[in-house]
Amino acid sequence: MEQQYIKLVKRAANLAIVIACLLIVIKMFAWWKTGSISILAAVTDSVVDLLASITNILVLRFALLPADENHTFGHGKAESLAAIAQSAFIGGSAVFLVLQGIHKLTYPHFIEGSEIGIIVSLISRVFTAGLVWYQKRVVALTKSPAIAADSLHYQTDLLMNAAILVAMLLNLYGFVYADAIFAIGIALYIGLNALKMFWEAVQVLLDKALPQEEIDQIIELAAKHECIIGIHDLLTRQVGAVRFIQLHLELADNLTLLEAHDITDSLEQKILAIFPRSEIIIHQEPTSIVQQELKLGQVKDYVPSYR
Repeated sequence: MEQQYIKLVKRAANLAIVIACLLIVIKMFAWWKTGSISILAAVTDSVVDLLASITNILVLRFALLPADENHTFGHGKAESLAAIAQSAFIGGSAVFLVLQGIHKLTYPHFIEGSEIGIIVSLISRVFTAGLVWYQKRVVALTKSPAIAADSLHYQTDLLMNAAILVAMLLNLYGFVYADAIFAIGIALYIGLNALKMFWEAVQVLLDKALPQEEIDQIIELAAKHECIIGIHDLLTRQVGAVRFIQLHLELADNLTLLEAHDITDSLEQKILAIFPRSEIIIHQEPTSIVQQELKLGQVKDYVPSYR
């Protein structure tokens, strides 16, 4: 599982760099032929994509290192740092594009060679759509925050290319302000995505709990176990693609240590079947102790068995 994660994530990161380089060359040619501010926006975005993807793969080399004496929980949070760096790149490009769009609104002119811009936009959409499709597959399999962030700004490319197509078509029909208006609209959209990316990365660094639907799955597995009386003090977080899960089990007083161990191991395997890349810590408590703690209000989020 670990080797598959590393292989998929590295392949997605390398593919992003190749596609970004190809798109920069294609879009630079189109900008040279048309002078379109929307295409310049697309060139700028592709350059930012390339820088972000290079940063991504450099950080991933560190994030994928195994745990060591100084980083006993691994290096997974480096992926969130990569996402923060990408949000900074993308935010900077959004500001640049807004300024360029405002300038073009002040000094509007028709775009020469709109047909070239339309063809380039269509080609760019094909390459970008293929990359996003592959990145989404990798994210579905790995839950990598770095690849998810990389995929997010390539998805903005799809919208950008669509906007360029519309701007080029409107330019053919004499709407001189279309280029600038769409450039500003693209910039605002990119900026919002940068803020979203930054916020999600910060939440990971702050050890945000797993999504509620995943927590509910864990609770259901424990509460339906035939030998578990109840659970409480469930704590979760995610670092990179690794989930950290810890909880307390309420078990019968008369169980032997070996029996308690077998029950705990059974629950752990069931959780790992749903969330393979997880680190799980389970503490067993006799039911008599749990009931005393409940009366004293020392137990958090107690969930009794469904039995």
